[in-house]
Order: sequence, then C-alpha cells, then structure tokens
Amino acid sequence: MKSIISTKDLSKWYGDVIGLNSLNLNIYPGITGIVGPNGAGKSTFFKLVMGLIKPRLGEIDVLGEDPWKNSRINSRIGFCPDYDSLPLDSTGHDYLRLIASLHGVKDREPRVSEVTKTVEMSKDIGRKIGGYSKGMKQRIKIASALIPHPELLILDEPLAGTDPLVRKKLIELIESLHKDSSYDIIVSSHILREVERMTREIALLYKGRAIASGNVSKIRALINKHPHNIVIKGEGNKELAKRLLDESYVISVRLMDDGITVELNDPDGFFTSIPGILSDMNVSVDEMYSLDDSLDAVFEYLVEG
Repeated sequence: MKSIISTKDLSKWYGDVIGLNSLNLNIYPGITGIVGPNGAGKSTFFKLVMGLIKPRLGEIDVLGEDPWKNSRINSRIGFCPDYDSLPLDSTGHDYLRLIASLHGVKDREPRVSEVTKTVEMSKDIGRKIGGYSKGMKQRIKIASALIPHPELLILDEPLAGTDPLVRKKLIELIESLHKDSSYDIIVSSHILREVERMTREIALLYKGRAIASGNVSKIRALINKHPHNIVIKGEGNKELAKRLLDESYVISVRLMDDGITVELNDPDGFFTSIPGILSDMNVSVDEMYSLDDSLDAVFEYLVEG
C-alpha cells in the first residue's frame, strides 16, 4: 500500500526550540491516530503537511507532492484546528457559505447542504454559532474542513473539552467519514484510548520524534502498566467521586474546587463504563482529560525502554 504521507529525517526548529527532530514516518490510507503530549511536535507536523511552514532539514511527501509553496495542496487537505475561531454572531449556514466562497466553490448552497447533512447538523444550521454546544461547534468545524472536497482530513484534538457522550458521537462521526465517505483521516489526541476507538493504526510522537508507529496492540500493553490520572470537571463531583470509588479500576479520587482527579489502574474499564455511570447518575460533565504529566511519564518510559 502506498503511503499518503512520508517523511525522511524531517526536522524543524524555531530558534533554540525543536519542533521536529529527524522525523521518519509513513502514514497510509485509512484513519491514523497521532498521539503525544504537549510539545511532542504534532502541530509542527500538521503545519509541514499543509505547507504552512518550510522544513529546515529532511523531506516530506504529501499525496505525492511537496507541500511547501504548493497551492494545490490547499484544496486536497481539509483541516479542523484544535482551537475555536468561529464567528459567534453568525449562523452555521452563513459561516459555511463563507468558507465555500473562500475556497472558490461554485455550487455553494448544495455543498453547504451536503456537508451539513454529513455532520448531522441540518436541524441547527440556521442557529447562531454562539448558542452551539461544544459538540456542535466541533461538528461545524469538521463541516468547514469538508467544504472543498478534500482527499485528506486532519482533525487536531477534535474530542478535546467534550464530555464522554459527545465524544462517543464524534468518534462515530469520524468513523463514518472514512467508512461511508472514503476520506483518509489523521486525528490527533493526548489520549491513546480515544484514538484506539477510531483506529488501530497510530504514531506516538515525543519531543519531535516518532517513537513508535503501527498497530496499537503492542504499545497498549506497555502503557497499561502505568497508572492514569483523569480530570473530570462539572456538577455533582462529590456524588460522582463516591460512585467511582466503588469501581475496581479506581485507585483513588481527589476532590478539586471544580472537579475531581481519578487515578486508574485499568483505563479500559473506566472508559467503557463512564458513559453509563454518568447517564445513570444524571451528572453533567463539562470537561474530561488526561493529565499531561502522566502521559509524559508514559512516553519517557517508552523512550527509555
């Protein structure tokens, strides 16, 4: 199978700060997960893929082309950033029409209607974006990435800041974009298990290098040996803490002002059961994420091993 992205000794640095350090990586058609803590080089890698910055050393091939100063790449890649820059006073429909105009799409209205249906936002597309939930904003961002009929989608932390039920629906959407619409997709996350629910093909980045890539099963065996700390923020923290302490996969629960920190010895058990627990308790979760320090420790272990 021919790779859609290939790098050879790819390096990029900013002054004394290293973004990528001799990165050698091949990404093939399908869904590929890019996992790494803050500062791992994920954002630098995406910018190089899209031709937004120039490598200092090494080579990169994207969809058979060199992306640097290559305007053709712009229409072949759809990008969903990890930050929100949405016009809150605009409706979802008007925003997508604007994106279609910027991409030079001729049949704008049919294309807007098509991508809106794809991300299951037809019912709310006429509402102002400022009234959207976090999950709805993520769907609109993904819809905007689909506007130019891209071959490759890059989704940078699309699940960040969403509650478990919204994450489940977004994961289903991402899977359907590949299965039903045949998009090749690169999706990044701090949390390996989020990516694992979408694909078995991953690349672990750490300090600008790919320390492991390929099937996730062997890497999971190493990571599962380490405790994981998950932060959950929202309402009903005390009740949720008491409930989680009854679970065998929980080592400890610490209360914070705006949430709880849960230390786990079986992350699979936690991520499998937490949606049902939250639903049964009718607990509202605003945010759930893995602590970077814990993930850094895991990556340091893999590097040393």
